[in-house]
Order: sequence, then C-alpha cells, then structure tokens
Amino acid sequence: GTKNIALQLKFEPTDDITLNIRQNFMRIDRSFGGANGGGLVVLNENGEGSRVTDALVPGYRAIATDAMGNPTNVANLTTDPNYFENDARVPGDIFQFTNPTTGTPVWAQRVRPGIDPYDGNGAQNAAASLDGFNSTLPGTEALYNGCVFPGDITGDALCAATNGLNREQFDQDGTQLNFTWNLTDDIELHYLFGYNELTYQRTTDDDNTASRFHDRQFYVNHEAQYSSHEVQAFVDVNDAISFTSGIFFYDATIDQRGDFYSSLGEARMADPYVDKTAFADQAQADAFGDHFGVPAGTFPFGPGTSFYNMYYGAVLGSTAPIDLYSAKDSCVGSAAPSCQRNFSVENPQTGGNRFAGLNFQQAPWYGDNGSNAGGILLDALHGPNTIGTDLLYATQTQRDAFAVYTQGVWDFSERFSLTAGVRYARDTIAAEENVWRYSETFGPDGAGGTVLPEWGSLAEVNATNDGLVADGLGELTDATPKVTNGGIPYQFSIYRPMERTDDKVTFRVNLDWDINESAMMYFSATSGYRSGGYTLVFFSQQPTYDPEELIAYEIGYKTLFFDETLQVNGSFFYYDYDNIHTTAVQVNSLGGNSTGTVTAPGGRVIGVEAELLWLATDYLTLGSNFSYTPSEYTADLELKDSANVETPASLFPFYEAQNINGNQLLQVPEWKFTGWGSYRIPLSGGSDLEFFGVYSWTDEVYYSPFQSEAEKADPYGRLDMRATWRSNSQMWGISVFANNLLNDIGVLQVLREGEDEFFRHSGGTTVPRHFGVELTVALGGYGF
Repeated sequence: GTKNIALQLKFEPTDDITLNIRQNFMRIDRSFGGANGGGLVVLNENGEGSRVTDALVPGYRAIATDAMGNPTNVANLTTDPNYFENDARVPGDIFQFTNPTTGTPVWAQRVRPGIDPYDGNGAQNAAASLDGFNSTLPGTEALYNGCVFPGDITGDALCAATNGLNREQFDQDGTQLNFTWNLTDDIELHYLFGYNELTYQRTTDDDNTASRFHDRQFYVNHEAQYSSHEVQAFVDVNDAISFTSGIFFYDATIDQRGDFYSSLGEARMADPYVDKTAFADQAQADAFGDHFGVPAGTFPFGPGTSFYNMYYGAVLGSTAPIDLYSAKDSCVGSAAPSCQRNFSVENPQTGGNRFAGLNFQQAPWYGDNGSNAGGILLDALHGPNTIGTDLLYATQTQRDAFAVYTQGVWDFSERFSLTAGVRYARDTIAAEENVWRYSETFGPDGAGGTVLPEWGSLAEVNATNDGLVADGLGELTDATPKVTNGGIPYQFSIYRPMERTDDKVTFRVNLDWDINESAMMYFSATSGYRSGGYTLVFFSQQPTYDPEELIAYEIGYKTLFFDETLQVNGSFFYYDYDNIHTTAVQVNSLGGNSTGTVTAPGGRVIGVEAELLWLATDYLTLGSNFSYTPSEYTADLELKDSANVETPASLFPFYEAQNINGNQLLQVPEWKFTGWGSYRIPLSGGSDLEFFGVYSWTDEVYYSPFQSEAEKADPYGRLDMRATWRSNSQMWGISVFANNLLNDIGVLQVLREGEDEFFRHSGGTTVPRHFGVELTVALGGYGF
C-alpha cells in the first residue's frame, strides 16, 4: 500500500514577507511491479522466444572441423548433407556461429558441466533445474516458455516466472521552504531550501524462475540525503528591462548496497568447499613449485597436500576469511598507488590479470550459512540476514554542486522581447565501490599461466571432490550440486576510490514576437550541460564518463482561435550533442558482464511537437498532442557488446567492436500521440458528473545503442476512462475508472544479460487492464 501525508504552512508576518513551508512523509510497501532494474518479465533468451532449459552452465566449446569446414568427432553426427543448412541450432545440440573477425563458420556445442572449463564466476542456470538438479521436464519447459514474450504483449497473457519473492519498500521525508521578501517595489528576494531523505529497499528474483533446486535473489537498499540552498533576486530596472540572478548550492550523499543470495540455502553456496585432492608424489609437488620459481626438490609441500592448502598457503601466505571491506581496509595507512583516488580510472585493465592494479584480497571459499562466523559479515548493511551470498557490494557517491546565474529580459518594442542569460556550474563527485564475491579459479601463477591443469583436468578435480559421478557406463558425465565449472571456488574483495570535478558555462538566448493578441512566436538557442560521473557497482571497464553537452535550437508558436476557445501550440527543435550519455553491456573487471555508462561523441535529435486544447462547448473539452523526434548518433563510437548472442565470449574472447554511428538514440521514440476528452454534466442541487477519457500511443524504442530487434520495445497504446461525481460543495468526490482498457502492455525498460545469464533479455512493463473506485474528501471543501 501507499501512504502519503503532506502538511503546508503559509506565514505572512508583514505585507512584504511571505514564508511557505511544506513537509511530506511517504511510505510505500507493495509487491514489486517492474520498476527500473527489475526485469521480471522475460522477453527472450539466447536470441529466441524460449528459455534455455538444457544447459546447467553457460558457455560453448568449439568443435573440430574437417578440410571442408564440417564438424567432426561429434556423437550422433548425421551424414545428411542438409543437416546443417539454414539452422543455427541443429539436432544434437550443435550450434553454428560466424567468426566476427574472419567471417568463417564456427561449430560449437555447449560446455559439459564440470568437464569443459568456463571462465565465469561459477554461474549456474536455474531454468535447467526446475524439476530436479540439472533436470527440467518438457511439461515444465512449456509452462515457462508460455511466460516469454518476444513480441507484442497483451494483459491477459502477461505473466512472470518467479518464486514470488518480489517486494519493494520506499520511505521518503521531504522539506521545502520558500522565503520571499519584497525589499522594494522593484527588488524581490527569494530563498529556497530543500531537504530530502529517502530509503528504498527491493527484493527481486534474479534468475526469473521458481526453481526449488537453484535460486538467486537480489536485495538492494538505497539510502540518500539531498539538500539544496538557492538565493534569487528579481530586479526591475525600468518598465522595459528586468533581471533574475541567483546562486545555488547542492549536496547529496547516496549509499547503495546489494546482496545476491540463495533463498534455498544451497549447500554449494552455504557450505565451505572441501578439497580432497592431494599431491600423488614429490615430483608432482615439485612441478607446482616450478610455477613459482622454486628450485626442484625445495618446494615445501609434498604428497597429501591439497591444492587449496598449497595455493593459499604458498602463494598467498594466508587462509584467513575476508569480507566486503577487506580490500578497503588494506588501504588504511597505505601509500600504494591503487589506494589513491582515480588510479584505476587512469590505469584501466585491458587484459592479462584483470585484477592487476586494483585493491584485491582473496581467500578460500568458506561458504555463507548466515551465521557470519568469525565476524565476517556477508549481508548488506541495513539488509536482511541471508544465506548463500555470491555477490555483495556497497557504493557511495558524494556530490557537491555549485552554480551562479543571471538572466535579463529586454522589452525593446511593443512586439518584441529579448531574453539572454548565462550560468556557471561546478560539480565535484567523490565515489567509491566495494565488492565481494564468490568465484572459481584455475590458480593464476603470476606469469600469465594457471596451475590447475598440472594438477589434473577439471573433470578429474570434480570427480575427486564429488562434483561428477559415473553415469553407470563408466563415464564421468553426471554433474552433482557440488560441481564447479571454473576451477576451485574462492572469494575475493575489491575496492576502488574515484573523484572528479566538472565545470561549464552555459547560455540562453530567446526572442519573443507578439504578432497580435492571438498569436506569438519565439526563437531560442540554449546550451545544456550534465556533469560526468561514475558507473558503480560492477567494476565497469570504463568506470567514468564525461559531461553531456548540447546546444538546443527551437522555434515555437502559440495561437488562439474562435474567441479564444481553441488553443494551438507547436514547436520545431534541433538538439546537437557534442557528448551524449549512453549505456552498453560490456565485460567488467570481474570477468562477468555489467551495464556501464559511456559518452558517445555526437548525437542529434530533430523534433516537431504540437498540442491542441478546444473548449468545444460549456461542458465539452477536447485536447491532444503529438511529437515526431527522429534521432541518431552522429559520430563514430566502437563498443563491444558482451550481451550479443551471436558472439559469445567463450568462443570469441577478442571479438570486434560495433560502430553505433547512425543508430537511434536510447529510449527516444520517433512518434508519440495523446488525445483526451472531458464532458461535464451539471446535476440538480449543484453537484456534477464528469466523464473523462485519454488515449496515448508510443512508438518503438531501443534500450541499447546497438539497435537490435531483441532489445527493442514494440509500440503500444493505452486507453483510460474515468467517471467522477462531485458534491455541490466540492468536498466529496467518487470516481470509478478503467485503466488500460485495451489491455495492451508496454515495455518500459529492457535489461540485457551476457553469456553468464544465457543472453536473457527481461523488462519491466506497464500494468494490465484494471478497474477501481476512489473516494476523495477535501478538508474544508472546495478542494477540487
């Protein structure tokens, strides 16, 4: 439910002084309905309109080909010459890809759990474990595929695959103060103060399933405090010239904390990893010593020593548990370059050891059973106690903004008025990100190699540690809940501090032309600026982005017709961006994928807008508006899309980037239209009845700069109807309404996952058709 209380006070101690104070308190506690970042509704997965239920772990392995480029050595491979034609996924779970660099075909099969290494973070697919571990039956698969929507969505069909743990809570307290002092007849001073404090908590189902065997929940809390002070002066120099000047201060502190965990208490995530491997003899131990430059015969570990004990004892020198802030704590009193603000920004990781140059701590995997043993906290601060956490993060952003501005208006004739203004703004942002997570490693040796292969194959390690069992035919093919696919489990903590300052001078010039009493035009040129910032949470490879800058040109008109009963307004505008903020899913510093903000070097929006308001009769009012806004990126920008199903990183780790020049801007529909009408019927006794209807239509939009069909939201329309009765005093009102009467569902966002999540696209949607009744009481009457 939603509760909102607002109190407002107006105080006029003298004729020249007015004080307005408003205080509000809002509390929301409801089932999560698809707000930004939710993605409850699955739109497509792996490029298809169905879920991937036949693969426990992500990734592909290339298949050897013969001289003709045909696959070889594949079980059950048919000799039918048409077997592979025109089919990306053919029987036998064989997939065809095209190398983005050479253009040659690449045949592949999915990796086998516990056998074929996959350089991820131990990701497993809940959709493959709906009826048992690594088991999904055809009937269950069909049920889930009924909740995948690759095209238009109707409200009757809308559904979400989830275990139901979806909830959001929002608490907000706000204070606004406006102090006005009429110093003289020609000078008026204003002081404006604002303060907002809010907390937002949300739990959503990250894997979009209701699996009872594998689960990943996402909890986030967002805590923020905002305060602003502004002083304005309005000065009338004479009847033709006036000025508005001001100074503005703004401070904000935002803390965000997230916890990805299992609501099922899965043993793989809750319990420590038990390593039963052991060196067979001293020769094998000495071979490991060679990785670290230890002379043969002097390696201090011998037969019986496990890989864990060797790696963390010999390489790291410590097996102590770590927590979210272990890496940050290592910077206390440290002069290490990586501990300085912006070191990681100025020295981005481009390959090799992805953790090089970062503040990094690691330890063996001790599990997370919720007890937080030994003082190791694996829960989000101010969040719930959880089990099986695999990713924990905390970020903070502190913003200090300042601006000073002045604007003058000159009425230099009866018909023309010129407005000119200038503004200087400065923004300083200090940020930090901390992350702790579960992962799996092949044991980097510090020289670009790994030590696990010399221990044995991944399959041998899984067999020893009960991750693989024999299938009854002597083959180790049956995975168990203990299986790993990236090597040996471990945990790590990373810390990255950053700070930047941006400043900019912007301007505004506007000419108003009063053509006559019923028509006017205006011509304006305005420069705009939005400060740069940081992409936090998942250690983006591009952690910072530059300010967004534009110049907007606009010509508009306002007209009245038919004794001022018909109003028609319109404008033509052109937005020219030097830099424009956009988002893309890319490989991050942790080896997974994350959505980062990048600065495209150019963009353009050309637009036409018009609105109409017609008082057709004393009782009938009609209105409408439309806009046409074609847009595109206008400069070259090469981006690598790690959420592209056609170039999985397991096959193409060095795939080519795509140039987004010429693509449509994010979330800018070309066409929008709204039309509405109101008809009021006076009733006896002074009451009245009003019927109101509004129809809106929004064109397709893209949610990534790569402009592919899989990440597009289709056009949708909405019709709302309402009937309201008001009492003669206007104190009472009763309304009945039907919202989204056409039951057409719009997609409000598209979340794009990478290979770790089987390239799943999910989204938040509008609400299906619903009906309701409202009772309104205006205290004191005459409140409508």
